[in-house]
Amino acid sequence: MDILLPLLVYYAARALGADQGPALLLSGAPPALRLLTGVVRHRRVDGVDLSLTVLLVAAALVSLIGGGPRVLLFKNAALSLAVGAWALGTAFTRRPLAFQLGQRMHRGEAVRARAGLWQDSAPFRRGQRALTLLWGAEQFLDGGVGALAAATLPPDTVPLLDRAVSLTLLSLAAAVTAGYARRFRIRHALPLFGAPAPATAPRTPRVSSTP
Repeated sequence: MDILLPLLVYYAARALGADQGPALLLSGAPPALRLLTGVVRHRRVDGVDLSLTVLLVAAALVSLIGGGPRVLLFKNAALSLAVGAWALGTAFTRRPLAFQLGQRMHRGEAVRARAGLWQDSAPFRRGQRALTLLWGAEQFLDGGVGALAAATLPPDTVPLLDRAVSLTLLSLAAAVTAGYARRFRIRHALPLFGAPAPATAPRTPRVSSTP
C-alpha cells in the first residue's frame, strides 16, 4: 500500500499522459486513503500515514506556488530524515524507540516483565539503545540518498530508485537486527524483543505418609 501501489499509480499516470506534478500527487493517494480508512473503521490514526499525508499536502502547496514537481519528490526523503532524527533522539532517553516497539508487540505480564528487564539489566538497555541507533542511522541514510536523488536525477527515475534504496536499506537493517538479537540472546540469555521466560518454582518432592 505504501511502497508498490504509489509506484504503480505514478507510472500508470505518466503512461496515460499526466505531467510529473499531478502524477506525483496521485501517487500519494494510497497512504492518504489508508489513513482515512483507519480513522473511519478503527477510529485510529496511523502516525506514518498521517506524516506522509501532511508532507504531501505541504509539498503540493509549495509546488503550486512555484516549486515545481521536484518539491514533491522530497517528501519521502523529508519523512525519512524526520524519522531518523526522532529515532536517534530517543536513543538515550528513558524509552528508546527499539524498547517502545518491543513493548507494543506484547500484552499484560510480558510488558511488565520487559519493563523489569529495562530497570534491572544494563546489557538489555545497551542492546535497545544500539538497535535504536542502527534504525535511526538507516533512516538518515535513506533520507540523504533520497534527497540527493530528488535534487539531481531525472524526476521520472526518482520514485523507483527511492523505493529500491528504501527496501535495500530496510532489508540490511532487518538482517543486522536479527543477527544482533540472536547473538545478544546467546551471550546474555535475554531476549531483545521477546519477553523473558517466567521463573518456575522448584518442585517439592512428595513425601509418602505410608510407613
